[in-house]
Amino acid sequence: MSLLNQHFEQRSNCLGFRFEKQKPRHDDFFRNFQYESMTKEDEHKAKENDALLIEAMNGLTFEERQEQQEIVHGVDDMDADESTFIDSALQDLDRILLGTKKGTVYETAEALNPEYVNARAFRIMFLRGNRYDAKASAKQMLSFFEWKKQLFGEEKLVKDITMDDLDEDDRACLRTGYLQIAGKDRSNRIIILIIPGMRCFKTLMNEFRSRYYIWMTALKSEECQRRGAVVLSYAIGDFKDKKQGGGYMENTRLTLALPLHQAAIHLFTENAAEYIVGNGAIRIMPRKIRARFRIHFGSHMECQYLLSTYGIAAWILPLKPITFEMNLEQHHRWFQSCLVNDTSDCSDLVRTQTINIEYNENDVLYVACKKSPNAGNDRLRALVTDMSQIYDSGTKEKKRMVVDGMIGEIQKTGGRFLKRHPESQSDWTEIPLDEVRLKITQMFRNHRRRADALIQGGRLITGEPLSNDVVFGKTHRSRGSDLMHHLIKERSDEYNALDRGMKVQVVDGLIQRIRDEGGRFLQPAPDDGGWLEVTNEMARVRISKYFRNNRRHTKKN
Repeated sequence: MSLLNQHFEQRSNCLGFRFEKQKPRHDDFFRNFQYESMTKEDEHKAKENDALLIEAMNGLTFEERQEQQEIVHGVDDMDADESTFIDSALQDLDRILLGTKKGTVYETAEALNPEYVNARAFRIMFLRGNRYDAKASAKQMLSFFEWKKQLFGEEKLVKDITMDDLDEDDRACLRTGYLQIAGKDRSNRIIILIIPGMRCFKTLMNEFRSRYYIWMTALKSEECQRRGAVVLSYAIGDFKDKKQGGGYMENTRLTLALPLHQAAIHLFTENAAEYIVGNGAIRIMPRKIRARFRIHFGSHMECQYLLSTYGIAAWILPLKPITFEMNLEQHHRWFQSCLVNDTSDCSDLVRTQTINIEYNENDVLYVACKKSPNAGNDRLRALVTDMSQIYDSGTKEKKRMVVDGMIGEIQKTGGRFLKRHPESQSDWTEIPLDEVRLKITQMFRNHRRRADALIQGGRLITGEPLSNDVVFGKTHRSRGSDLMHHLIKERSDEYNALDRGMKVQVVDGLIQRIRDEGGRFLQPAPDDGGWLEVTNEMARVRISKYFRNNRRHTKKN
């Protein structure tokens, strides 16, 4: 029997799904469920949920199951080149809408402003949200305008909703942070965080309008349209829903009417009650979305750890260390920016820059060409040393996880990554996370070079470098380094004109000139333990690279 015809049992544990070739046994699908402590009605609902999720996975082909697993764990590379089929998909969408729009709110909107409704970018947004399924996109567009009319009235059907279209109660609901953008996973998808215990509204319409606003603001990003989003519902400890699930089904229907592709849905809870409350919502999920639904049981610490197995760094959750209170500072900054300028893009919310920061001892400070003695810098350097072997031996994804884990360790202590503000040397500004990752990656490369130099016979020296020494790296400038860069520029044309085997003569001549001036070739020793005098062979490698960089820079200019 082929794999495609085998019947699998899907079991959910905190690390994902496991499939076994045997008859499904729904009664032990979630081993953490304590059915014996439930009422008969709750037990029936929990088992019904299990059966629905099992059915969703069993209804997929083997290739589709593999694809769903990769998407959920954040290791997919779904970035379709839509240029080859988008025109055909748009034609299919137009044809389907032509036969289904009669008498709908969509038809009303089209009559009010056909340019808005038929705009190419607007229609492509729905195709992307439904993975270019024209039939599903058409159905969603009809539902989208039904919801939009219900939420904002017919007069706003053909305009983009801004903060001005939300009333005071809508804004108050939005500001609570029950729904917020928390960051991005390793596949660069935005993460939408739902905190049920922070739901606060006068009427459900306030919550619906705030949800619509955040979803559609996120969709301003074309990357978000293409990549989709990961939804986390975090109901641990004090964040359990105090509304007893009120409005869950309506919220689910609204979400399904919005063209944001949900790459994965994770529910974090301490008990089965939250899962049971969501019974109705699970039932109306399309099969493929249901197949990307995961439930996790555990404490704050356990659930934060589990996030990493799905490509989501633990520090993504805006929780304060030890107290596990929700830190809303980032969300409130975004909220204020929307009040001032409604072009804010939720997908760029990841640790936006802030100026006029006073640094603390746990911060990592980046100062041009200088080594900072701050405790946060010392902690980061120690982490690089401790994790260097794991990083160097890992895959690209493993390296990304190591770097994200280190960022999380710094942030758990209250540390940030700061640099001098370009317009004011007295102010500090927070560094974007993508830039932080590049800096930490460079630290690992520098550490590996220093270790390699020591292995290859470099001599450890004490004391500070002499003025005529060449110190490799950006943290130390000397007369010797200046001389080396002058000679590289002076002999660059000669170097570039020679064959590969002859270039070494130019490099050796430069090395000899430095040594004749009494200079040595140094680099920081591993673990910042003084200085290492590198061998001539290592110096040749580094100087040759400088020549290549100089050539690239010249061509670029």
